[in-house]
Amino acid sequence: MIGLDIEEVKAYAKLLKEEDLKVLTIKDGDFKIHLEANVADAPPAGQQAAPKSEAAGEESSGHTVKAGQVGTFFIEKEENSDEMFVSVGDDVSEGDTLGVIEAMKVFNDVKADVPGTVEEILVGNGESVEYDQPLFILRPKED
Repeated sequence: MIGLDIEEVKAYAKLLKEEDLKVLTIKDGDFKIHLEANVADAPPAGQQAAPKSEAAGEESSGHTVKAGQVGTFFIEKEENSDEMFVSVGDDVSEGDTLGVIEAMKVFNDVKADVPGTVEEILVGNGESVEYDQPLFILRPKED
């Protein structure tokens, strides 16, 4: 038996939308409900949107780093910290940790698979991600 009925869950979802919240977590003893708004179009927390190409319709020619699993993505090194694994403009080497994905209290590193520069961060801290979802665009280092 869960602590809420479906009408209460719907009421919390409505509150999330009406108050324009990104995350709503309700705790009552051992019971916890966590709701997240779909904020895919907003720049990640603490990040500015990467500059768009001046040529209309030009596609990014960067390298895409994708999620290797379903879970919650974190770019902050610690909860409620301003210290992030990487920021737009950072140079990274192959194997550098760009962020982590948490699933069932297990944290798995998201690593750069090519050396380059972080061009875009496509998801925000604490956002849910799906398998194979693009997370970063890297501009590969030219030899």
